[in-house]
Amino acid sequence: MVNESQNPLKGKELRDLARSNPNEAFNYLENNQEIWLQIAEQDPFDSADTLEEFEPSEAGKLITYLPIKISVKIFESLRPRAIIEIVEALNESHIEEIFKQMDTEDVVDVFERSTEDETEEILEILDKSTKLNINKRLAYPEDSVGRQMSEEVAKISTGLKVKDALRELKDLHNNVEDLIYVYSVNDDNVLTGVISFREIVFADEDELIENVMIQDPIFVNPSSDQEDAAILIKQYELLALPVVDKSNRLIGQTTVNTALDVIQTEIAEDFSQSFGAGAEETIFTPLQKSVRLRLPWISINMALAFIVSILISQFEETISGDILLAALMPVVALVGGNSGAQSLAIVIRALARNDVSDARILEVIGKQTLIGLINGILIGILSFLMLSVIGLTTYSLALSIAVFGNIFIGNLFGSSIPLVLKKIGFDPALASNIFLTLITDIAGFAGFLGIALLLL
Repeated sequence: MVNESQNPLKGKELRDLARSNPNEAFNYLENNQEIWLQIAEQDPFDSADTLEEFEPSEAGKLITYLPIKISVKIFESLRPRAIIEIVEALNESHIEEIFKQMDTEDVVDVFERSTEDETEEILEILDKSTKLNINKRLAYPEDSVGRQMSEEVAKISTGLKVKDALRELKDLHNNVEDLIYVYSVNDDNVLTGVISFREIVFADEDELIENVMIQDPIFVNPSSDQEDAAILIKQYELLALPVVDKSNRLIGQTTVNTALDVIQTEIAEDFSQSFGAGAEETIFTPLQKSVRLRLPWISINMALAFIVSILISQFEETISGDILLAALMPVVALVGGNSGAQSLAIVIRALARNDVSDARILEVIGKQTLIGLINGILIGILSFLMLSVIGLTTYSLALSIAVFGNIFIGNLFGSSIPLVLKKIGFDPALASNIFLTLITDIAGFAGFLGIALLLL
């Protein structure tokens, strides 16, 4: 239990307490509102993590103890779903003011993770100006740069001298939160270059900005895919990318922080989809939606499982004549499936990192298949020796051949399936594991029984 006579808790200590004992942490903050104010002001990130451990009504109550400015910082650090739940515990004027002062991209993130009913309820509360900003962003395609770009950018005129630009930068520092790069624009706000702080600080004061800036910088359009922008940021080791409209007018920037969020989301989606879960599904997804997203793939999985069952039924006499074959079948399917899943994971990760060009497809498949060939031989020999040692020499050759073949097949299809899906225009992670399991089960069960029928 927290001893209030001791030194007050710090942000990380409070977060850890909330995770282990949320009731005690909430009572501590409610009884020490000045400490809560101090923690929230100094450490909004850990404060947001702390609030997420409480019931929404409790978190909402603690938010009301804070000034709006601090509440905004915390809201910008909360998960979108947590915000949606917490706003239900706040009065409308409080919600309106917080959303009004939040960065538009953070507000859009909340709406992207809201249901239709939740979106309508929140929009009804917001003032006209905030609604217009949100609707403007939501008009861009889903997962586009326009949804998450920051409209606050540091820009100066191309015709300025360095000494004048430095004076403007001091003013920009007070008005622009993400002062990462300084962009040079002409009188029509058309992007002409980007300036690094290093160059502008060490340049001659009377030098023109156009002679210091990097001309023809890399940029993206608001309709560009967020993942493409993230790849460019990673590829060129940038901290931000300027966003321009069709006339090359500067309208915003997308930052490395956004890129990291996009990459993390893509990896999570790929992992979920490879097992047939919805790309947008999380632990916070409503029950009905989760069922709707998963049910089709489970149904497909069941239909594919029937195919395997029908094939196995063709060997009914073989199995009934030697029950030990039924006990050994899962071994072949398991090692083949696991080996194939390894290649599947490697290829999906490579595709997510944009490491596989069209020219390298055969090289990638060839290497993974060769790995399967080598591992298949080694594991096949190991299975032969294991059965021989335990006195099942009769089955050792059939099992070792089947194990070798299924590991080889698993690696071949584990590397091929995501590449084929990408080639025909589907997400490469789309239920890849389900299709791979079907193939390795067929090769494992039917292949082993077929080999056993020939050799025994």
